[in-house]
Amino acid sequence: MEELNIWLVGGGLAVGAIFGFLAQHHRFCMVAATGNFLLIKDNRQLLAFIAALLAAIIGTQLLEFTNTVAIADSSYRNSQLDWFGASFGGLIFGIGAVIAGGCATRTLVRSAEGNLSSIIVLLFFMLLAASAQFGFLETLRLDLTHSTAIDLTGDASIATILGLPQWLPAIVAVILLAGYIIKNWNPDAKAMVVGGLVIGGLVVCGWYITGVLAQDEFDPARPSAITVSGPLARFGYILLSAKIPALSFSISFVIGIFVTVLLVALATGRFKFEAPKTASIKFAVLGGSLMGTGAILA
Repeated sequence: MEELNIWLVGGGLAVGAIFGFLAQHHRFCMVAATGNFLLIKDNRQLLAFIAALLAAIIGTQLLEFTNTVAIADSSYRNSQLDWFGASFGGLIFGIGAVIAGGCATRTLVRSAEGNLSSIIVLLFFMLLAASAQFGFLETLRLDLTHSTAIDLTGDASIATILGLPQWLPAIVAVILLAGYIIKNWNPDAKAMVVGGLVIGGLVVCGWYITGVLAQDEFDPARPSAITVSGPLARFGYILLSAKIPALSFSISFVIGIFVTVLLVALATGRFKFEAPKTASIKFAVLGGSLMGTGAILA
């Protein structure tokens, strides 16, 4: 039996619990943030997401610049630029999220609150994500990657691709993000922006836990950040194969989100089974399927 890494499991649960509480409390959702900004000019959630990006970029780059965590060793920075998978997969995911009525995190939160439409979305998200990652769509996905990805001489960081100093893109990104927040500040967004900064900090915590605290000199592993789609694919794999993988940071992270949201919903009376309208079921199935496929392709 594989030995349990307490830092990966405990750290994932703790980070997931904080993330889930904030996501539930502030109703964080990229679809809502984009829609609210474009349709009713409400930029509160958008500012929160930008704040999260700002904190995550600053913290992550500091971990790399100080050689605290080997960020370049992560799977996100391998030697291939999968431009087609990232763009087409992202497009499919975005379309699916709009059809389903929420992003992956928001779907997970609403499912834990008893929304049956979101549960349907989540189920098909997991099944199609598992199929794309491990099942009948895996070969097609890998063929697309092999035929379109560009092999790089170094890792897939922006600085390496453009031949720039590693610090330069980070500085530019920080200036642009901070400048946007300052220029478009909304006093009503203060609490949500603080929540966004904390979520960005949780990204940094994920890197530090997986890249430092959980590292075993006899069994080194790649560091990773927080993610929802990959673990949901693992849960879909459990449903399809009845095989339970070992607990990891990312799987524990998703469990932490779901359990925390469920407990808060039960304690506050927010938990309620909401049956979907018959006409909306097809959108839940289609949206979840597109999200799961697009997430893994990307």
